[in-house]
Amino acid sequence: MRYLNLTILFLLCFKLSAQLTHSHNDYEQKQPFFAAYNLGFNSIEADVYLKNNELYVAHDWDKISPDRTLMTLYINPILQKIQENNGYPYPNKKSLHLLIDLKKDGKEILILLTEKLKPHKKALKYVTITISGDMPKPSEFKDFDNIFSFDGRKEQIYSTNEYKRVTIVSSSMSDFGKYWAGKTPLSEEIAQKISVFVEENHSKGKKVRLWATPNTVLGFETLKNLGVDYIGTDDLELLANFMR
Repeated sequence: MRYLNLTILFLLCFKLSAQLTHSHNDYEQKQPFFAAYNLGFNSIEADVYLKNNELYVAHDWDKISPDRTLMTLYINPILQKIQENNGYPYPNKKSLHLLIDLKKDGKEILILLTEKLKPHKKALKYVTITISGDMPKPSEFKDFDNIFSFDGRKEQIYSTNEYKRVTIVSSSMSDFGKYWAGKTPLSEEIAQKISVFVEENHSKGKKVRLWATPNTVLGFETLKNLGVDYIGTDDLELLANFMR
């Protein structure tokens, strides 16, 4: 029985370690959503602010623009693709992960976003919407529509029911050591810390993501070898070519 359990754990970890491409701060691309989508990216990230009862996509408050709403740049294009692909985001029936980073006013944003997505909930069944940033407390996850999952944190303790709402567990690269530019090999000490983080979460059936990672081929290769599930980048072509 012991060997059977170890085999199951090994297969689970192997399955979870298949890398997924993540477009970090996607809204800063020349073609938000479409640049990553056309390259087949698995995951797309948008930072969101609430202003005058509308949801805007921007990195900073002073960069908010009237024509750059979450619905215009992301939700409507996703819905259009779903319509074109017979209910799926991609024509090959591949699902899509949308990471929404709430910059502030998290609860208010979720309430408004729930209203906006309610008519499309059925259509979005193959889109995982993960909430990050200014998230509600884990004890409040239950108060929000189950169309939303949440971005777990390395040091956060969750109850069993709270943990069911966690899609992925994320951490900054800097949490494991000093800044790494991805031009020279990662130190063994930092690599070991990341490896432990990955293995601990894989054993619980959760995928992992690191942010503040380098946009270099060595960076991508290192994260892949460490089993990090979501490899993020601002250089979409570079990562797409690497994954090929």
